[in-house]
Amino acid sequence: MNIKSLRKDYANLSMLQRLALADNALGRNDDNEALAIKNVSPRISYTQTDFCELLGDIIRIRICNLIVRLGYIMNFDLFLHSETENETEKLIDKSKSKRRRDVLGEMRLAGYLYVRATDSWNAVNNELGLRENFDEEIGEFLLALDLLRWKDTIMREYAFSEAEAMAYTLKKTGSDEFITIAQEIKSYREILELGLVNE
Repeated sequence: MNIKSLRKDYANLSMLQRLALADNALGRNDDNEALAIKNVSPRISYTQTDFCELLGDIIRIRICNLIVRLGYIMNFDLFLHSETENETEKLIDKSKSKRRRDVLGEMRLAGYLYVRATDSWNAVNNELGLRENFDEEIGEFLLALDLLRWKDTIMREYAFSEAEAMAYTLKKTGSDEFITIAQEIKSYREILELGLVNE
C-alpha cells in the first residue's frame, strides 16, 4: 500500500486517530504528512476575545516560572542537605570531612535566583492587575502550599542581594554577564509585547 492510498483513508479516521498521526508526523518533521492530515480534517470555525492569545502566553509564563522556581528550591535543598551531611561527618570523624565547594555561597545564589524569578514575574503580574493567587490555585493539584510558603521565607532569608549575587557570580565564573531583576522584568514585557509604565 503506497502513501497516496493511505492518505485517502485519513478522512475516515476518528479525530483522535488523526491527532495521533499528525503528532507523530510533526515529531519526525514530516511536514507533508502533517499537512495531508490537516487538509482532510473537518474545520471548526470559532471566534475568540482580543486578549485570548495574550492570556495563553501569560498562562504559559506562569507555569514555566513556577517550574523554574521549584528548580531553584530543589537546588537550594540539595546544597542545604550537602552542608548538613558534611557537618555531621565532621562531628563523627574529622578525618573523613571532605573539603566541599562553597555550599553557603551556592545556597545564597540559589536563593537570589529564586527571588529574581519570583519577584520579576510578580512585578509584571501586578502591573497588569492580574490575580495574585495563581500559585495557590495550581498548588491545590500539585504542591504543598504551606511548604512552598515556608521555602519562600527561608530562601529570602538566605538569598544574596543583587549586588552580592553579581559579585559572587563574577568571582566564581570570571564573567560579568548577569541578569538583574529589572532586566528579567523587561524580558517579560518584551515577550508579552507590552508597553508598560516604568519601562
